[in-house]
Amino acid sequence: MVRIQNRTGIGEIEVRFFAHSCLLYVLFLTSSLLHAQTRFLLSGLVTDSASGEPLVAVTIRVAGTSYGTITNSNGLYNLSLERGKQTVIVSSIGYHPETLQVNVVSAVTRNIKLQESPVIVPEMVISAEDPAIEIIRKAIANKRKWMDRLTSYSFEAFTRQTLRRDTAIASITESYSTGYMRGGDTLREVIKQKRQTQNIPLDDNSAAVRGIVNFNEDRISLFRISINNSSSGYTFVGPTAPDALEYYDYKLLGVSEMNGIEIYTIRMTPKSRIKPLFDGTIIIADETFAVMGVDVVPNETFAIPFIKEISLRYKQQFSLYDSLFWMPSDIRIAGFFGVSFIGISLPKIGIEQTSAIYDYKVNVPIPDSILKKPRLAVDSSAAVFDSLFWQQTDVLPLTQEEQTAYQSLDSTQTLEKQFEPKGPLASIGDDGTGLFLDYIDARFNRVEGFFFGGRYSYDSLPYNITARASAGYGFSDTTFKFNAGATVFTSTKRSLGFGTDVYHRLGNIPDEGYYGPIAISLMSLIDKNDYRDYYFAKGWRAFTLYKPTRTLSMELGYQSEKQTSMRNNTDYSLFGRGKVFRQNPLIQEGTMNSLALHFRWGREPVPLGLISTNAFELTIEHSSPSMTGGDFDFTGYRGMLEWNVVTFGGDLLFPPKLGFKLSAGTTSGSPPPQRYFALDSRASGYAPFGVLRGSNVKEFSGNRFVMLNIEHNFRSVPFLLLDMPFLYKNSIELIVHSSIAQTWVGTTSTSNGWYSEAGIGINRIFDILRMDITYRIAEPGSVWLSMSAANLF
Repeated sequence: MVRIQNRTGIGEIEVRFFAHSCLLYVLFLTSSLLHAQTRFLLSGLVTDSASGEPLVAVTIRVAGTSYGTITNSNGLYNLSLERGKQTVIVSSIGYHPETLQVNVVSAVTRNIKLQESPVIVPEMVISAEDPAIEIIRKAIANKRKWMDRLTSYSFEAFTRQTLRRDTAIASITESYSTGYMRGGDTLREVIKQKRQTQNIPLDDNSAAVRGIVNFNEDRISLFRISINNSSSGYTFVGPTAPDALEYYDYKLLGVSEMNGIEIYTIRMTPKSRIKPLFDGTIIIADETFAVMGVDVVPNETFAIPFIKEISLRYKQQFSLYDSLFWMPSDIRIAGFFGVSFIGISLPKIGIEQTSAIYDYKVNVPIPDSILKKPRLAVDSSAAVFDSLFWQQTDVLPLTQEEQTAYQSLDSTQTLEKQFEPKGPLASIGDDGTGLFLDYIDARFNRVEGFFFGGRYSYDSLPYNITARASAGYGFSDTTFKFNAGATVFTSTKRSLGFGTDVYHRLGNIPDEGYYGPIAISLMSLIDKNDYRDYYFAKGWRAFTLYKPTRTLSMELGYQSEKQTSMRNNTDYSLFGRGKVFRQNPLIQEGTMNSLALHFRWGREPVPLGLISTNAFELTIEHSSPSMTGGDFDFTGYRGMLEWNVVTFGGDLLFPPKLGFKLSAGTTSGSPPPQRYFALDSRASGYAPFGVLRGSNVKEFSGNRFVMLNIEHNFRSVPFLLLDMPFLYKNSIELIVHSSIAQTWVGTTSTSNGWYSEAGIGINRIFDILRMDITYRIAEPGSVWLSMSAANLF
């Protein structure tokens, strides 16, 4: 202790007076805060009175209100209450409810023991049907009486999402939100507060209810995903849908009592493997015959690409509001799954989500301003952690394991580190080689031999300018090549741009681009099969780009280039030394000055055809000595329509579909050989959708052509029907396909009439591969085996 004292003792008196004053101030402030506090936590443990086991998801609700909470996985609960006398009802399906009288003047702890309601096993009566069938009929007949009267509602919710790496907690995210729902619209949810473990950035906290699933509905949509601006998901048949008896078997397991109402526990079993259905138990209340509890898993139909060993369970309870409406009081989802595909795998992932939904307001006006918000909005208050709010509104207590996770997971334990991919292909690019390869321009073909160079593009120049350049040397044709260009956009949206390029480059006779430089290099080196035909182009081009939307683009360009023939300059390959390269054909040499218009409607194609697209393309090129100058006089037209149509099973995540691709082209005037159309074909055993799998490389060409490719992907439905678990659990799909085509030079067919082929394919082999067996119907008839990248979506 330090004492300050002078000879008169005045300093000591002043210090004592100051300390006494501070103590009085602290006591006054504490007293004021205590009297200002109007809410206190009621907490405790709910157990089974007989076994002492903690009870999960028990509903604790303030009597006469819709305000309440549920117990956590350890049976613990928290409920924030107003100061004063409160009546709290504790209830759980299969147990007699308990009523608590609480005088709230400070934090209160109440442990509760619930007595199990006796289960009455149905008497064995010889009957053609189970008693559950009649209960379901009544549920179907009665539910519209109250559901049609539900026009809108709002609610408060707390959501906790826990992510596990194997069995250990990898992260926790939590949120408080307010939800709004009006008939004919989707749920709008506003996040008010967020909390997460330190290894999760605030902006990455995605905890939210995101959708109220009501098992009283006829159809229940779950697990929706959006790919390439198209949304799809599973649509399950509800337990009490009008056609539920066609899809489920029902068995009455027992009858209990709750609040004087008989409660029926019913086992529901799917009758079909090819339709999304639930398997598990449901609980139905007598009188209203509403579904008030579910514990279900999806049937065999449920599968997601790259996801293995899926184990998913969905639990939910409903509470009665306004003596009429059965509304969800909680949502509990738990599951484990693995993620893997050829060469790469992730540690086993566990997911747990618990949402406590309370304080319903039924049939209240929902402002239009709310419905104009996005489905999930974040209020500005969520940006700042409010510790007092979390302390006073602690709806669902943390378990001991969760508390430990909050203390131990720091910012260094990111999800990227915890779920680092494993496998022989997992480390590709980790050492920076992936970034380095972006600047390398290397290839091999029969004309250039080995070509090596560099490339660079920069799109952050001032005034919305992008610049690009590349240069390299062909070691067999001993020719240096380069390209330099820039594009100026009129705004940061980059919807309109003007550009130019100057080049000495290797040109090729146009094709659909199924095989890129890497694929052609590999085929040339391994199989001595160079897919393209080449010429040398020296000149420049200018163009205008217009892309007002993501699905609409146009380009108008002018090119002026000197085109000369090139010959084979190498016969090298790693294998196939007994083979020779196909001769590179001669072109009609001269100066090509042409105007070209390219139009595309539809999303940009995904490399390797991994994702199906709906699109239309049209290209027109015109060259005329009198108009554009140059040596050629012709007009070429080329069009393509690609479309995909769902044929059946629209309630599946990926329903069976019919896909077709129609391509056609024609020319007028005197087109040179380098502007003829060559039908794309199989190359070195690789054949994606859109090529002729039974045709040889450059077998058919002409100045006019028509080609139609059709295929139907049955998905895994045939294997589900045949009950072949190994195939449908690995998402193996069955495809049938066919193609027809013809080419002409003038009016003479160069394909000996119509070419045709048909075959069968297996999709998603090792998740990413596809194998086809194709019979060439056209002469000479033959059977071909080919591989390609799998069509994933």
